[in-house]
Amino acid sequence: MKVKEWFKTLLAGIGIGVGSAIPGVSGGTIAVILKVYDKLIWAISNLFKHFLEAIKYLFPILLGVVIALVPSIYLLDKALNGFVFAIVCLFAGFIIGSFPSVTDEVKGEPFKKSYIVIIVITFIIALLLGVGSVLLKADATSLFVSPKWWVYLVLIPIGVIAACALVVPGVSGSMVLLIIGFYDPLITSTVNTVKDTFNGNPTNLGIQIGLLGCFAIGIIVGFYFISKLMNHLLEKYRVATFYGIIGFIVGSTIALFFNYKIYSYYQVWASGAYIKIPMVIEIPVGIGLLIVGMVLTYLLVRYKRKIDKEAK
Repeated sequence: MKVKEWFKTLLAGIGIGVGSAIPGVSGGTIAVILKVYDKLIWAISNLFKHFLEAIKYLFPILLGVVIALVPSIYLLDKALNGFVFAIVCLFAGFIIGSFPSVTDEVKGEPFKKSYIVIIVITFIIALLLGVGSVLLKADATSLFVSPKWWVYLVLIPIGVIAACALVVPGVSGSMVLLIIGFYDPLITSTVNTVKDTFNGNPTNLGIQIGLLGCFAIGIIVGFYFISKLMNHLLEKYRVATFYGIIGFIVGSTIALFFNYKIYSYYQVWASGAYIKIPMVIEIPVGIGLLIVGMVLTYLLVRYKRKIDKEAK
């Protein structure tokens, strides 16, 4: 891999890491938008068959994810506590503006009536993730207070579930974690442990590493097996798979504005209060950020189309 290509792949990994940290945003969607999804899925599903080639491609992506994930989680945890609507609008703008890059994947292909069914089903699934996070309101916080041995084991299948959601574009892993009540505890315990460690109190560092380690094992296992499935679907039913991805992305974009995290924010507004800035200010700011996000990413899509056209 050339140096320029390596750094482009690293940046794609950073984008995937940032997207994975945000409830409602799918790391898989970011990978599709950045045109690395196909090869990423191939590399993961062929890790043992073509080990060196797969590792060469995966390393800069994984490095980018690691570089982005922890600071993104910390910064977004701060931002989402006071500017939820505005931040959500910005990321919704990014997804909407880049949507043409996803539809490009099926442009010129014959359209079948069955694709409508696929779009509707995947749209509903993605939308229900947001609704489910509001209705269920599960909370596993108590499990992270002096965790028992079995909590470590539970985090392995939780990691598998999160990985499945991360790999499928339009399905947010963080949203799935919200629904089953593990998103806030994982984020809060990680952030608090990092703070305590930097302040000279690493008492919980070993426990947190163990918890995150088990979670990571589940993610690795889930990544591998769901990637093999997605690789098969892309090889055998590429167009149908991308129509399914389109449905997931549209549904998850709407779910960005209706999930457990932002619903509690709406409740504060409904009470006549606010956290950082009044609703009458944040709504127009959010709409402005949505438009900015849409325009910027659409311009990038057009630029990428131009580059691809000149390269042919």
